[in-house]
Amino acid sequence: MTRLCLRYLQNEQDTFETLTSGFLKVFKKIQDFKYQGAGSLEAWIRKIMINESLMKLRKNKKLSMNVALEEAKTESWNEYTHVEAAYLYDAIRNLPDGYRTVFNLYIIEGYSHKEIAEKLGINESSSRSQLAHAKKKLRELLSSHF
Repeated sequence: MTRLCLRYLQNEQDTFETLTSGFLKVFKKIQDFKYQGAGSLEAWIRKIMINESLMKLRKNKKLSMNVALEEAKTESWNEYTHVEAAYLYDAIRNLPDGYRTVFNLYIIEGYSHKEIAEKLGINESSSRSQLAHAKKKLRELLSSHF
């Protein structure tokens, strides 16, 4: 869960505060958890940690969304399959807050742009734009590294 929160928050203090508040929520609401098979507890806790991370970003007013109307393009990332996970993880963590948040929610967590827009209180087009900008920035970072 620490790595999950670190993907959204850039510093360790915010991460540990978020982990603490997240696990407090887990323990307070454990009676609300409904077992749905293997992995359901982890998925439930992950959802709480993601929501806590997003709340922390909003509270710190670090979640700036640059609204641009261009649509996200689908492109191939096959050329970057040789990138070490640690370097990619660091590159994602160094994205601007809005880019990093949408990238994590869409690419890693599997949320749709509609769900992201609802979670963050933005337009779907803003979510698509943030993702496109995040991919472009990551591509630049990865290209300069290799």
